[in-house]
Order: sequence, then C-alpha cells, then structure tokens
Amino acid sequence: MEYTDADDASEAVYNLDGSELYGKVLSVNLAREGQGRLDPNKAVWSTDEFYQETIGQAEEKQDEAVESLKEGGVKR
Repeated sequence: MEYTDADDASEAVYNLDGSELYGKVLSVNLAREGQGRLDPNKAVWSTDEFYQETIGQAEEKQDEAVESLKEGGVKR
C-alpha cells in the first residue's frame, strides 16, 4: 500500500505491526526506496532476463559436454 502523507504511513505501520491476521502475526515496516519489487502474480521465470540467463547457462553446459566428448572423456 502506498501513502502520500508520511504521518498516515507511520500511523498505519504503528497500528498494523504485530497485529494478527488469520492466526499469523504481521510484521509491517516502511519499504526502502531503491529495492526492486517482484510482482507476486508473475512467475520469476516468466521474465525475459531469467529465460535468457537460463538458456545461456544450459548452452554453456552443452558446449562443455560436446567439447569433452570430442576430447574422448566425460567431464564431471
């Protein structure tokens, strides 16, 4: 949740921190600026960066395996 007034935000933190919701104790604090936030409704692997990084790592391992086989051994 986002507040435009700092006093409202502080009051919300004060009132909600330590409160209980469905049997769970909440820990509420102010967000720190500059920290990226993941969309809770979006899988981390659905981002292009994650996909490209994963594909890149798989391709590197495949290339290493092919080179190892060309050299006559299996690299572990």
